[in-house]
Amino acid sequence: MSQLTVTDPDGINWSIRRWWWKTIPWESGFATLDALIFLIVLPFMQMWPFWLASKWLGAAWTIEITRDGTKVGSEKVKGWKRSGARIEELARSAREGTLTRFNAEA
Repeated sequence: MSQLTVTDPDGINWSIRRWWWKTIPWESGFATLDALIFLIVLPFMQMWPFWLASKWLGAAWTIEITRDGTKVGSEKVKGWKRSGARIEELARSAREGTLTRFNAEA
């Protein structure tokens, strides 16, 4: 599971998820600029399968923690299974109201 949303005892919603890939706005309305953006993005699109394979083979995933829609923290965890376990651990802690480490950042 790559995203969990829970509510703590105070009624605050927490969302914990893996951060995959940041997207860029694609169509600007100018054909020349769109072509230039495409040429810049093309190498990254070609590298994406290798990036994904590295993630599955143990590269670190970034776990993003949000509190009522505001990002309050992130962690890096190696491996798909470990990151999933950490997401569940953080969600359980938030549900119980003990995820206090991130309260001060909000």
